[in-house]
Amino acid sequence: MVSGKKIYGNHCLIVTPMTESREIDEDSTRNLVDYVIEKGVHGILALGSTGEVFAMAEAERKRFIEIVVDQVKGRVPVGVGVNDSATDVSVLLTKHAESVGVDYIFTCPPYYHPHREVGIFNHVKSIADATTLPVMVYDGGAGIEISLSLLKKMADAMPNLTTAKLFVPYPEKIAKYEEATGGKIQPFAGHDQMNYLMLLYGAKGMTSAASNVLPKEQSDMFDYIQQGRLEEARKIFLDKVATLNAFAFANVLQYPQCYKLALKWMGIIQTDTCKVVMEPLDEIRKRELQATMEYIGLL
Repeated sequence: MVSGKKIYGNHCLIVTPMTESREIDEDSTRNLVDYVIEKGVHGILALGSTGEVFAMAEAERKRFIEIVVDQVKGRVPVGVGVNDSATDVSVLLTKHAESVGVDYIFTCPPYYHPHREVGIFNHVKSIADATTLPVMVYDGGAGIEISLSLLKKMADAMPNLTTAKLFVPYPEKIAKYEEATGGKIQPFAGHDQMNYLMLLYGAKGMTSAASNVLPKEQSDMFDYIQQGRLEEARKIFLDKVATLNAFAFANVLQYPQCYKLALKWMGIIQTDTCKVVMEPLDEIRKRELQATMEYIGLL
């Protein structure tokens, strides 16, 4: 039996706020959690690429999710990324996440070294077998696409694999998940530039890095589409979301920095500090970000 809350709607891929010394900033984390929940997100997904999980030590990852769960206090579902090339590490992180009260697990196929489908299957199954929580798998994460046939095999073998998040440049694939898996896998949009289209194709929810900065707008866009208020959803997308996404994806190697600096300017977090591999935005990009935020009314 799968435990946990229903996973649907707009889930914010929260950044990981840090101090100037690159340690977790607990106060800013709690403030960010409150901000996005108060603005209407339907869930929070921590420790994805937006959260710089690839540059964080195991102990940091555990501590961060403990802070997030504690601050959320059951108001919305919380997911956590357990992505790692080492299956054993992902399993340990999964068990820790369930023990501290996370609502669902998020994982992508193992990366760094290319794997055949059997390796991807075994990695995800090891994670699913380690928890009673719902599991969301990342289709397209780390550049690794999951075929519909593999997704069906995983759904048949893993009762708690309930959701697939799509991050590929052809949104129409989202419409094929439920048919390919006999309704066992619900589709989640996972590409900020294409979430609007994926929702129109039938996604039951979405993850969004832009929701750090536009949580209300993204949640409203989702809700309007579910209600059939398509023109209102389209207006939000074109007026706000698409503009911010255009800047972030034009600076795709630095998009966590973009969102952190925006949140700093908005007074939500204290610094825009990232891990050492993530260099700060230069002055030209800072001015471009400022102009973008002014254009959409955030500054």
